[in-house]
Amino acid sequence: MRKHAVLSYFVLAFAFSWSYWLYLLLKGDRVQPGSSATHLPGLLGPFLAALVVTAVVDGVGGLRCLLLSCVRLPSPRLPSLLLATSPLLFGVAAYAILSLFGVPPPTLDDLNTYPGVPEGWPPAASLLFVLILNGIGEEGGWRGFALPRLARGRSKLHASLLVAGMWLLWHLPLFALNASMAALLGPALLGWALGLASGSIVLAWIFFRVQSVFVVAIWHTSFNLLVAMAPGRGLVAALASMVVMVLGVLIAARWLWWRDLPGSEGPLSTVSSEGECRRLDSRAAGGPAGSSTSRNEASKPR
Repeated sequence: MRKHAVLSYFVLAFAFSWSYWLYLLLKGDRVQPGSSATHLPGLLGPFLAALVVTAVVDGVGGLRCLLLSCVRLPSPRLPSLLLATSPLLFGVAAYAILSLFGVPPPTLDDLNTYPGVPEGWPPAASLLFVLILNGIGEEGGWRGFALPRLARGRSKLHASLLVAGMWLLWHLPLFALNASMAALLGPALLGWALGLASGSIVLAWIFFRVQSVFVVAIWHTSFNLLVAMAPGRGLVAALASMVVMVLGVLIAARWLWWRDLPGSEGPLSTVSSEGECRRLDSRAAGGPAGSSTSRNEASKPR
C-alpha cells in the first residue's frame, strides 16, 4: 500500500461506496420521492479510504493533518468563508432576479427534497447530514487525499482531470440507484460529465489556493444544495452548471498559459516542530516545503 498509495485509495474508495450502493440495489431499494432509502452513507467511501491509506502511509501525523483540514477554516477567515459559500451567494442573486418573474425562493423545508435526506428531519440536522456525508465524505478523499498526490510531477490541470475521471466512474451505480441521476441518462449525460470535469477543476483551484478540505467540502455541499433541492432543479441548476463550466474553462486556460507544475504539492502528512501541518516537497526530500524559488519557477509563463 505504501508504494501504491493512490491506487490503493481508489480501490478502497470504490469498494466502500459501491458495496453499500450495490447492497441497496440488490435489496430492490431506489432513492426517490416517497422512499426511505438513502445513498448518502455511500458518499463516505472516499473519506474512509483516505483515512485508511493515510494512516498506513503517513501515520498518526498525516492522519491528524487530514482531519484538521476537514474542520479548519483557514485565515483570513472571511474570504475563505465567502469562497466556500459562493454557490449559495450565486443562488441568492439568481433567486433575487427570478423573484421578479414570480419564481419563489427555496425555504428551509426544501432541504427535505434533497435526494437521500430522510423526510421530516429538522433543517439543521439535514444540513449537517449532507455536509458530513456529501461534503467531507467526498472531498476528504478526492481533494484531500488523491489530488495533491496526483499533482506530484504533474500539472494542476492534469491532476484535476485524473481525479475527474475516477470521480465520474465512481458515480456509475448511482445512475441505477438514484432516480434524480437516472433522469440524466440520455443527451443530458454529456452535460453532466462536462459539468463534473469543470467542477473538478474549480474544486482543485480552490483546494490549491486554500489547502483546506473544509472549504471545498462547504463549496461542494453548497453547490449540490443549490441544484439538487426541488426549487433549484431546472433553470437554476442549468445556470449554476453553466457558470461552473465557464469557470472551469477559464481556470484551465490560466493553468495552460502559465504552465503550473506544483512539484512541491504533496499530502498534508508532516507536522512541524510547532505542531503545524505542512506539505512535503516531492522534489527534494527533507527540503523546505514549497520554497519561494520553486513556486516562482512554476508560475513563470513560457
